[in-house]
Amino acid sequence: MAHRYLLAVPCLLLLACASAGSTTGTAGTSGGAGTSGSAGTSGTIPGLGMGGPFTFPQSKASGSCTLTTVANASTAAMTAYASWKSTYVTSSGAPSGALRVTDPETVHCDNNVAVAGGTVSEGMGYGMIAAVYMNDQTTFQQLLAYVNAHLDAKGLMNWCLDSSGTVKGAFSASDGDEDMIWALLMASDQWNSTAYLTTAQTMIGAMKTYSLFSDGSLQNGDNWNTADNVHTDYFSPAYYRVFGKATNDIFWSKYAVDAAYTHLAAVSGNNGLVPDASTLENVIAGTYSYDACRTPWRIAMDYCFNNEPRALTYLQKIGAYFDGVKAANIGDGYTAPNGPATSNNHNSAFIGPAGTAGMAGYPNLLNDAFNFNVSNPSGNNAYFTQSLRVVTMLMMSGNLLDYSQQ
Repeated sequence: MAHRYLLAVPCLLLLACASAGSTTGTAGTSGGAGTSGSAGTSGTIPGLGMGGPFTFPQSKASGSCTLTTVANASTAAMTAYASWKSTYVTSSGAPSGALRVTDPETVHCDNNVAVAGGTVSEGMGYGMIAAVYMNDQTTFQQLLAYVNAHLDAKGLMNWCLDSSGTVKGAFSASDGDEDMIWALLMASDQWNSTAYLTTAQTMIGAMKTYSLFSDGSLQNGDNWNTADNVHTDYFSPAYYRVFGKATNDIFWSKYAVDAAYTHLAAVSGNNGLVPDASTLENVIAGTYSYDACRTPWRIAMDYCFNNEPRALTYLQKIGAYFDGVKAANIGDGYTAPNGPATSNNHNSAFIGPAGTAGMAGYPNLLNDAFNFNVSNPSGNNAYFTQSLRVVTMLMMSGNLLDYSQQ
């Protein structure tokens, strides 16, 4: 079992934060800068804290990726966001001036405690990502206020809360953490705010200290340092490149990225159907289910934004597989890593991310998946499927970009 990586040079984060200090905003602690700071500009970190605003729609292809040719794709993505927001974003149970993303279904938190109508950190991450790309700063700021009100002692969000905001799942979940950080970094460009940048830098430092194994592999959260367990679908190499840029730290842009691709290659088989869970030694311990289904989306970002050949290798596996299955036939469960399907249910949690793999050279898969998302079938796990519906429609229509490169 690997041991948790200990931050050897903590001054890196402090120097990065200090260099970003030429701002009219007020820096805060443990993520608090995002709510108290005002917008400022900074040229100290290229492509971060500058460049925006980026109006919606952008409809812009990145790298070698292609966009869906479905008519009015950006309008459809905007409609999906509006529907998702009206259904799942609420002020009920949130502090004054804050909003939360609610999951109306029952979630089992720590010690198998059942919570209905609560909030999980991954939902906050999806919401913040969608809001920043929709140029919806009011919603973004209010979601961030909820996050800031529910941080654990390590500066990352507790992963599961009930409808009143009481913690039922202590400590963080790394997928939610990294999505929130990405959204903050993109917000720093979208709204020219070093306050958001500083908040992101603080959270990146917390993740590096508490949520990485020694080789750069991502742990499941900030309290999992004794568990020989990884979720391949949490690995977001496009994120880590920008985390490294924001903190001037090669550990993210080199070691975390390389570790992610080492695990991905080891467990993806011929068809790319990675498991929900595996060990650090790459022993498969799950099926391609409601965690693993996000993997094509996360890896497509790295190919589209950075032309990463290891990303293309993976997308060619899973893209070819799902192109053969056909988008509307993609089920919500597969035996990892090669299949077959274990379920005949169909929803956007699986079909939307599969569609992003189509951006790497499978136009029928791309367009058919986008059209499936337009039709708005909720299926199982409606909050989750609708959240992934929105972010993958943004991606496939050219409206989920790496603003640090713009």
